Amino acid sequence: MVLHNPGNFMFPELVNKDARDWALEYFTEKLTTISAEEKGVSAQIVKVLGIEGDVDVSQRKGKIITIFDVKVRLEYNGKNADDVEASGSITVPEVAHDTEIDEYVFEISNYSDSKEKQVIRDLVRTKLTPQLREAFAKFQGDLIAEHGKDIQHAPGTGPPPLPKANIPQVSTSTEAKSAKPTATVHTQGPVVNTVTIAETYEFNTSADQMYQTFVDPQRVAAFTRAPPREFEPKEGGKFSLFGGNVEGSFKVLEKDTKIVQTWRLGDWPKGHYSTLTLVFDQGTSTTNLRLTWDGVPVGQEEVTKRNFNEYYVRSIKSTFGFGAVL
Repeated sequence: MVLHNPGNFMFPELVNKDARDWALEYFTEKLTTISAEEKGVSAQIVKVLGIEGDVDVSQRKGKIITIFDVKVRLEYNGKNADDVEASGSITVPEVAHDTEIDEYVFEISNYSDSKEKQVIRDLVRTKLTPQLREAFAKFQGDLIAEHGKDIQHAPGTGPPPLPKANIPQVSTSTEAKSAKPTATVHTQGPVVNTVTIAETYEFNTSADQMYQTFVDPQRVAAFTRAPPREFEPKEGGKFSLFGGNVEGSFKVLEKDTKIVQTWRLGDWPKGHYSTLTLVFDQGTSTTNLRLTWDGVPVGQEEVTKRNFNEYYVRSIKSTFGFGAVL
């Protein structure tokens, strides 16, 4: 998740904010107030069961825009004129930034249906869905109002730039060797204060599919949204992604289990490479990607994690169907 342009290393012209968690809270607050009653029959939205998809607020060329496309699942309760109770679900397959108010589709079903309960489902369709349409139509404006301010600032009011990595004097003293963060030295590069990142991500696919996603140039082109400038998936082979903003080489390739890369951003100190280790742990029905990232420059660790999550993890899940937001 990128909040400000100084941290967006993949696409400097694009600023993005992931607002999915906020969207779930928003729908829970707004939709669970919707109710209706007619001729002794009543119904009310009582819960948001989940949302699946993407909700992004972006700044492109100085303009705030929203790009979202989610599937929303709701639960309702109701009773008929004889106090026979019923509950059920409403599924809205697509709530998107380009959906018109009359284009929403509602799939409505009682959990345990009977003739007496059908009037409750009918009330949901005739009285609750129009209110849902109006609520969904307001979402885009509320989304921009809430999050647009986080990624667009008047000149001089934005966040300060990320600190540059310090370049300390080389020392062989015990104190220098044990200092944290560590100083990483490369043969033809500078001495850079660095940190190590460790993260774990879960994907709904097999380990061999995850491995192929990182070594197959066609798959890499799909989730990075552009063909690599250079890509040689062999030990010692080089790669250049995101228009040259990310480059490095493959150090270790253990089929379906492990990949080790040298990895750098274009604006890191010249000659400085981190070491990115990806381990694929196969579970019963999912695969955990265990990431260890040595040599990330101080001050770049948070933005590096956010961008890896945005442009690798989320993009892989959405491109290949390896994950969902529930």
